[in-house]
Amino acid sequence: MEKFALLIVLFAALITPLITARFHLQRMPTAISEIIMGIIIGKTGFNIVHPDVSVQYIANLGVIMLIFLGGMEIDFSLLEPKKDKSVYSPLGNSFAGFMSIFIMSMILSGILYVTGIFSEFILAVILFSTIALGVIISLLKEAGLLNTNYGQTILLTSAFGEFIPLVALTIYSAVKQQHYISVLGLPVIFIIAIVLLHRFNRIYVFFDKIDKSTTQLDIRLAFFLIFTLVTFAEQIGAESILGSFLAGAVMKLLKPKPDTEEKLSSMGYGFFIPVFFITTGVNLNLRTLFTNKQALLLIPVFLVAFILSKAIVYFVFRKRFGKRYASAAAIVTSTTITLVLPILQVGRNLKLITTAQSGAITLAAIITCLVCPIVFNKILSSDDEVIE
Repeated sequence: MEKFALLIVLFAALITPLITARFHLQRMPTAISEIIMGIIIGKTGFNIVHPDVSVQYIANLGVIMLIFLGGMEIDFSLLEPKKDKSVYSPLGNSFAGFMSIFIMSMILSGILYVTGIFSEFILAVILFSTIALGVIISLLKEAGLLNTNYGQTILLTSAFGEFIPLVALTIYSAVKQQHYISVLGLPVIFIIAIVLLHRFNRIYVFFDKIDKSTTQLDIRLAFFLIFTLVTFAEQIGAESILGSFLAGAVMKLLKPKPDTEEKLSSMGYGFFIPVFFITTGVNLNLRTLFTNKQALLLIPVFLVAFILSKAIVYFVFRKRFGKRYASAAAIVTSTTITLVLPILQVGRNLKLITTAQSGAITLAAIITCLVCPIVFNKILSSDDEVIE
C-alpha cells in the first residue's frame, strides 16, 4: 500500500471534516480529528498507510506552513505602547501571564526530574510552556471574544507561548548537539528577517501594478520568505520551524491584503497541514505504547502538568477580568498541540525521548485539545456578563 500512501492520506483529509460534520463534532479542533483519523488508518488501527518519502516530505512542509501561519496570526499592534495611559494595553498582563506559566513549568519539570518520571528537564519546560495559538484563535472567534481586551490578552499570551518556546527549543537543540556556534549565530536569522522586511516593505504597491492571476506574486513572495528563513535557520543549526515562524511574522508586518492571507491559509489548511496531522496519527503506535507501563504513566502525568502549568494564569487575569473569566483563560491556555508535535520530533531526532514516550505525550496534548475547549465554552455559556 506504500504506493497509494499519499492518495489514502489525501482521501482521509477529505472525508475527516465530512465525518465530523455528520456526527456533529464540528467543535472538535480540526487538528485533533485529523490525528485521530491518522490513528485509525495507521499503525494503531487498520495499518493501511505506510508513509513513503513523498508523504513525509509533504508532512514536513505541513509543519512549516503551520508554524508560518501561526506567525501570521500575531497582531503586532498589541505590542505598541499606548499613548493614552487610560486605554488598556494587553501587553503587561500577557507577558506576566506567560512568565507565570514559564516559572510554573520549571517547577513541574523539576518535580518530574527529581522523581525520575521524566529525565529531560529543559525539554519538559519547553513542552509545558507551549500554547496552541491556532486552536485558541478559533475558540476566541467562535465565542466572539477575539476583538475584546480579554480576547486580545489571551491571544498575546498565546503568542508568547509559541514564540519563546520556539527560540528555547532552537537553543536547546544546538547545545545538545554541541553546536555552540549555532547559538551565537541565532541573531543572524533575526537580522535576515529584518533585512527581508525592510527590503519588501513597500513592494505591494508595485505588485498591484503588475500582478495578474497567473503570477500570484504575493504567494510567491510568501514562499520565498519561508524557504529563505528556513534555509538560513538550518544552515546556522537552528530549527527550521523558527525560520518559518519568523517568515510568518515578516509576512504579517508587510501588511498583505486579506485575500493573500486567505489564499495562504487555503493552501496550508487545504493540503499541507492535514497531511502533517494525519501522518502524525499514522505514525503513532498505541499498541506498543499500551504495553509500555513507564510510557503509559506519562499520559496522566503530562496531562495534569499541561493543565497545572497554565492554572497560574488565573491569578494574573483575576484582578482585571474577574474570577470566571480568569478561570476560563487558565483552561483555554492549557490547550497545546501545535508546537508539541515538532518539539517531540526534535526530541526523537536527538534521541532524548523514545517513540513510546513521544506517543504518550502526544496523547496527553490531544486530550487537552478535546477537554479544555469544552470546559472553556461551558464556563462562558454559564455567564451572561458581557466583557470588553
